[in-house]
Amino acid sequence: MSQIEPTTFRTWLRILERLPNAILWLLRFPDLGETNLKQTAYMWAGAEVANRIIFTDVAQKSQHISRARVCDLFLDTPECNAHTTAADVLWSGTPLLTLPRYKYKMCSRMAASILKGALPKSSEGVQAAKELIAGNDEDYEEKAVRLGSDCIYYGHRATGRLSQLRRMLYESRWTSPLFDTKRWVRDLEEAYEIAWKKWEKGEGGDIWLKHRQPGRIGEL
Repeated sequence: MSQIEPTTFRTWLRILERLPNAILWLLRFPDLGETNLKQTAYMWAGAEVANRIIFTDVAQKSQHISRARVCDLFLDTPECNAHTTAADVLWSGTPLLTLPRYKYKMCSRMAASILKGALPKSSEGVQAAKELIAGNDEDYEEKAVRLGSDCIYYGHRATGRLSQLRRMLYESRWTSPLFDTKRWVRDLEEAYEIAWKKWEKGEGGDIWLKHRQPGRIGEL
C-alpha cells in the first residue's frame, strides 16, 4: 500500500472513470489501507468508481501466480515499482504497464527492466515494450485506457492487443533472460569470482557482465 501515492491513485481513478466496465483489484495489506483508499476514492471520484475497487487477501505463492492470470493488465506503481511481484505477474503471462517516473531512482526503473527481460528479443518485443513503458503520467493513463478499451471478451475468450501481449509473454517464458535461472546463477558466480580477484589486487569499482555468445559471460 505504501507504493500507492496520491498521483498514481488519482490516475487509476481516472482510468476507471474512462473504462466503465473495468475494476481495480488491489491487495488487502494492511487492512487499514483498504478503508483509507475506499474513502479517498469516494471523495475523489464518487461512489460509482469507488465501488469498482475490490480487495483481496494475501495468498500463497502458487495461488498468487495463478490468480494473476485473471487480470487483463497489471498497473505498476511509478513511485516505487513492483519487483518480485512484477516477475510473478509476467511469469503468469499478464502484461504489465509501468512508468519509470524518476530516472535517478532505481526503484522507479526496476519494472521496465524486468519487463524488457521478459519480452522476446525481436521487433515484436521492442514494440510491446513501447506500448507498456510510459514516458510520463499522462502517457501512462492513455496507454492503460487504450489497452483496456481494446480488450473485448466473447465468453471466456478475450480479443485485442492485451490478448496478443499475453500470448507473447506466455510463450516467451522459457527463452527469456528474466526467467533463465541457470544464466542468472552463472552471472552471479562470475561476479563473485571477479569481485574476489579485485579484492586480492586491492582494486575497487563496479563489475559489469554481458553475453559474449550463448552460455558465455564476460566483463566489459
